[in-house]
Amino acid sequence: MKAEHTVYFRRFLLGLLIIWLICHSLLLLPAFAEGRIVTVGVYENAPKIFTAESGQPAGIFIDIIEHIAEAEGWRLRYLQGTWAEGLDRLQKGEIDLMPDVALTSEREKIYAFHNVPVLSSWFQVYAPKGSKIQSLLDLNGKRILVLERSVQQEAFVRLSRSFGMEITLISVPDYQTMFEMVARDDADAAITNRFYGMMHAEEFGLVDTAVVFEPSDLFFAAAKIQSSNPMNIFFTTSEKDSSLLLAAIDRHLMEMKKDPGSIYYASLKRWTSEEVRFQIPLWLFILGLTTTGALILSLLGGAVLKHQVNVRTGELRRINQEMERRITKRTEELAAAMEKAQAADRIKSAFLATMSHELRTPLNSIIGFTGIMLQGLAGPLNTEQHKQMSMVQNSARHLLALINDVLDISKIEAGQLEISRSSFSLRPSI
Repeated sequence: MKAEHTVYFRRFLLGLLIIWLICHSLLLLPAFAEGRIVTVGVYENAPKIFTAESGQPAGIFIDIIEHIAEAEGWRLRYLQGTWAEGLDRLQKGEIDLMPDVALTSEREKIYAFHNVPVLSSWFQVYAPKGSKIQSLLDLNGKRILVLERSVQQEAFVRLSRSFGMEITLISVPDYQTMFEMVARDDADAAITNRFYGMMHAEEFGLVDTAVVFEPSDLFFAAAKIQSSNPMNIFFTTSEKDSSLLLAAIDRHLMEMKKDPGSIYYASLKRWTSEEVRFQIPLWLFILGLTTTGALILSLLGGAVLKHQVNVRTGELRRINQEMERRITKRTEELAAAMEKAQAADRIKSAFLATMSHELRTPLNSIIGFTGIMLQGLAGPLNTEQHKQMSMVQNSARHLLALINDVLDISKIEAGQLEISRSSFSLRPSI
């Protein structure tokens, strides 16, 4: 009997569960039907989100959420307030979405976040011109303004404590009030995100410093309401709403970031390029100008050097061609001279051969016949005849000696005569 009651009780609980699921689904249908109202918190943090002169919300986050709302069929309702008020309203469920929220472990316990970040940013210290604040240590003993209940406040407290610095932190509800207070000398510096600083620092006579910290991704945050029943494993209606809202935001952000012509990139260009005046530091301008000038001079120098090299190369080519022409001409002249020399040598050899035969033979005959006459073999000679014949014989011998010397020199030049050297006394020869 007890087992039957247990079975009936389980069936009863199962029926209640099915009825609850059906009712839960029916409650969700009108929530995301045509005309679903989504309440969005608004605070002043241009250009990401702010109130325009027309009184309507504007900025990067507004452009993105309005595009998503149009695609999803949502009707947006904006609720103005400070940053801290927006976070409180989101936690209480008075608004559905709060833009421009950095994800931290503490906030993740309270709020729900989508996965694809809308923007990435960092915090930077802004100070009046001439303040000489260039590093974190220069902030020691200063009055620093931070946004109330912001990530920058928590991060800067940790950063300053790690260096043992004594800094007076003053919480302010919005960035405009911060810059106004620094401009009035009610504070020494203010900490803002990079977007607001770029857009408004010059307007208040402030400049950015080298103190930059805490890079972070920025999201839309939604309400995260926990069930009071710890055994309940199902979403509440509000949690399911948040889940569907954030899923739609993720889906559209992924599509927009893939398309360079999407409203996402158009909004970034509109709010961070067209209306923001970027001030290039003087040192960077001088460096760029110097680098450009050096590059131009090097290009001009390279062009001039190349021209000079081409001119010199042309001149060397012409000189080389002229030298080749001259060498060819001289070679031809030397060949002709060599031919003439060889011809002359042949003529000389022929002449010497002729002289050797035609002169030496008669001379030998003269010497021989005069010798016969001087010996008296042809008859007796008187004194005068003997004297004359001796002179003829001596002259013939002298001429024969000269001819022999010429022939010897010719043989030496032709390499046909070997010279043997022997020592002698010069004095007797003289």
